[in-house]
Amino acid sequence: MSLPKSQNFHPRSPEISKLLGSLVSHLKDPILLALYVIGFLILGSNVALFNYIGYVLTAPPYSFSQTLVGWIFIVYLVGMFSSVWMAKMANNHGKQKVLMISLFITLVGVCLTLHSDLWLKIVGLPIMTFGFFGSHSLASGWVGLRAIHDKAQASSLYLFFYYAGSSIGGTTAGVFWSSFGWDGVVGMITGFLLIALVLASLLAKSVPVVDQKNMISCK
Repeated sequence: MSLPKSQNFHPRSPEISKLLGSLVSHLKDPILLALYVIGFLILGSNVALFNYIGYVLTAPPYSFSQTLVGWIFIVYLVGMFSSVWMAKMANNHGKQKVLMISLFITLVGVCLTLHSDLWLKIVGLPIMTFGFFGSHSLASGWVGLRAIHDKAQASSLYLFFYYAGSSIGGTTAGVFWSSFGWDGVVGMITGFLLIALVLASLLAKSVPVVDQKNMISCK
């Protein structure tokens, strides 16, 4: 209630044809499409890891209680720091480079959970979470900068892919868990993150920015 009124919002009546047209145009932009797929892959990886790491920790030789396993989600707190920190790093070093670093950090954290040593597994979780939240903040923010029209639709598409990744990645990991155990889950997540890294490496380094008068510049 204390926020100032919007300065640039222009309401309009909903028109299905224009809505579909804007969605299709966003999907035709290779940069936006790559960012959407990255969002799909990173949340799919995160949900897959946290869906099934509990099975590892409650089984021998660790034999954690369900209550104790529930506390692993406290590592999400690092996301509050990594999102802001990675955004600042991107301003200084470029979005593409920092996004790739964030994805690599995520991959390192995931791989650490393969080790049988309990403390390395536990350390891998906040490292993975740190990279995940950093990657998400950069990718979602990049969508808003890249879209030169209908920014709300562009962001909604990112969220659609993002949460589709949660559903599909989290469920598919169950097949890998049933067939190959924790190694299979980590293998699937590794595949997701390697694809995300390839897509990030292909992103353009310049980002279109739209000012208040809809004049396009390059930043």
